[in-house]
Parts: sequence; C-alpha cells; structure tokens
Amino acid sequence: MGEEIGGTEIRVIVADDEATIRSALEELLALRTGIEIVGGADDGKAAIDLVRAHQPDIALLDVEMPGVDGIAACKSIVEFGTKVVILTASVKASTMREAMAAGASGYVTKATPVDELTAILFKIRDGQSFVDPQLAAEMVRAPESPLSPREADVLRLVLPGTPVADIADELHLAVGTVRNYLSSAMSALGARNRHEAAKLAVERGWIEA
Repeated sequence: MGEEIGGTEIRVIVADDEATIRSALEELLALRTGIEIVGGADDGKAAIDLVRAHQPDIALLDVEMPGVDGIAACKSIVEFGTKVVILTASVKASTMREAMAAGASGYVTKATPVDELTAILFKIRDGQSFVDPQLAAEMVRAPESPLSPREADVLRLVLPGTPVADIADELHLAVGTVRNYLSSAMSALGARNRHEAAKLAVERGWIEA
C-alpha cells in the first residue's frame, strides 16, 4: 500500500479501450491508500454513464477511444462536477489544447509512474491543475493555431480524402459552408489547396492525423 497523500479518499473511474491497460491501472491505483476505483469503461459513452451513476471525484480518460473519445467525454463529464485527467500517449500540443479547452484539469502521459499519478490525482482533487512538464514545453514551442474549431474539424476530414459533400454530411453543414471553411483555412495557412492545408495543420500540431 502506498502512503496516503492527503485528506479524504478519492473516488475514481478509469476509461481506456485497451482492457489490459485499463485493468492494470485500476489494480495499481486501488493499491494506493486514499484511492477508490468505482468503475471502468472502454469508451467515452460508458465513462459518461459511470459518472452519472457514481458521481466520482475524478475521471481518468484515454484520448483515443471508439465512439465518444476522451475529449468529447470530458466536455460532458465536467458538467457533473467530476474533474477529468487525460491520460494519453499523445504528446501533440493540439490534443492538449483541446483537452484543456474541454475542461480537463490534468493532462499526463501513460508513462507516468503510478505513485506520481496518485500524487497528481490528490493535487487535482484539491483544486490544482497539472500538465506533464514535457507536454507543457511542447505546447509552448508549438505556435497557437490560426484555425477556428470548425476549420480544424473540416481539415481533419480532408486528411483521409473525404469528399466535400461527405464532410458536409458528417458535420451537418451545407456544402457551401464547408467550402467557405476550407477557403478560410487555406488562407490562414497560406496553402494552395485543401490537401496542403490539412498536411500543414498536422505538421504544425494543430490537428491530429
């Protein structure tokens, strides 16, 4: 058992679509004094349902999950008063910015030792926020994105070669509106076409491939 770091027990849920990783993390955290694991989920929707049912103090979420991902789940979970810590393998500044904008209180890598993660959970429970120092440095190095959220959404769908009409259907927008977003994104990035704009946005860490 680890040493209790402070105060009342923290009630935590863990969401990760990799069952082995999720189970190992649940078991290791449960061995730490002051941590109670109240549930595990394999996608964002299940995580939201667990939060609604159990009202935990903190939800520990992976970013990449099927269906509702960690960022989208975070937006819903914080509305219940539960704090969110994103635990991820991604070191991209764009993902971290999205997570913090969604209301996350912490952003840490999956390489974080469990004892250190436990200390971070107590800090967040007590009202602090935490970003892994390496990731924070990456965010400082990466220039702020000139793209609006909608422009970024459109460019993400350009990456796999999605036709404009299908992008419009996916985002519930008019085709003309999608073309306007593409035009403004190309202008903001100095790109000659939408494919070049999407590639530049990925290279600069403003959207994920």
